[in-house]
Amino acid sequence: MKTWLVGGLTAITLLTGCSSQPEVTRATYLLPSISNSMVATHSTPLGQSQALLVVRPVEMAAHLAGMGLVYQVSETEIVQAQQNTWADSITQQLTRRITTDLRAKQKRYWPSELTPAMSSAGQAKLQVKFTQFNGRYTGNAVLSGEYLVIDRDGKLQGVYPFQLQVPLAQSGYDAQVSALSQGVDQLTTQIAQRLMAQ
Repeated sequence: MKTWLVGGLTAITLLTGCSSQPEVTRATYLLPSISNSMVATHSTPLGQSQALLVVRPVEMAAHLAGMGLVYQVSETEIVQAQQNTWADSITQQLTRRITTDLRAKQKRYWPSELTPAMSSAGQAKLQVKFTQFNGRYTGNAVLSGEYLVIDRDGKLQGVYPFQLQVPLAQSGYDAQVSALSQGVDQLTTQIAQRLMAQ
């Protein structure tokens, strides 16, 4: 009887101890879209009068491609968050976002994500690669890498490096995601200008 009573009290104590621990909350994030009213007064369906631009899947440096948001805490150390994660693959989010932004920001091409049903032969292509897409201890979100533009004949038109820094409005991962989104907006503006100039 004593053994049963001691065992029962121990179990109650453990359960009470567990329930008084702070609950770990997990936050998931999506890159917000830019707001635009690009659907408007086209007499022909969107994309029909424009050359196709195949947006290849975004490439990320290995340390950025996981589900956790990345923060650089010093010149040499980065951390990947365990409780603050992307709700969807960041490479897929970026590919969709770049495609959507470029549809709104230039009229020369109709950007479309590469799909298994699509042949990219004979089409212009865009490849974006990120080496940095993270928050930084300096109080900025940092985006760097390069993008490649390939013409419809498969010839490389250019490799264009980019390095963008957007100040975080406040500390925290929510502010980091917002600043990264602003950086993507700046990047797609650069790409759109480059596409229109070619």
